[in-house]
Amino acid sequence: DIGILASGGGGSLVALDGGLATGGAPANYTEYSGNPPAEKVYKLTKIVLSKKGLNGLLVAGAIANFTDIYEPLRGFAEALKEVKPKFPIVIRRAGPRDKEAFEMLREAAKKDGFDFHLFGPETPIDEAAETIVKLAKEYEAKGH
Repeated sequence: DIGILASGGGGSLVALDGGLATGGAPANYTEYSGNPPAEKVYKLTKIVLSKKGLNGLLVAGAIANFTDIYEPLRGFAEALKEVKPKFPIVIRRAGPRDKEAFEMLREAAKKDGFDFHLFGPETPIDEAAETIVKLAKEYEAKGH
């Protein structure tokens, strides 16, 4: 019941393993890596969020060296504005322009009411996965 948007092969595996180890069940998954344009992540986000019955979403990746973190997260935020999910969303990203990206996400959360939980490189990916599993179970328990 958890959608996963992961960046990079290793980060993807850690996100999946971390969620499974703490009782999570991935519902829909995609991996994007390299330096994807906002439009690609926008489309991938809409596909992942098209799955019915989601109780949470994890956006995760390791520390990017060459990926402009702002651009993919801009595409992600644009898709959310259309889909308007109410469930919790954990985002664990790091790399070039991550501070600007997180500020943009904070503003989107304030404006559109998203339940974002933002984590940078100080938080291990498996810990972010554990957090979304916990939040998704709480969301589901409230009858959503």
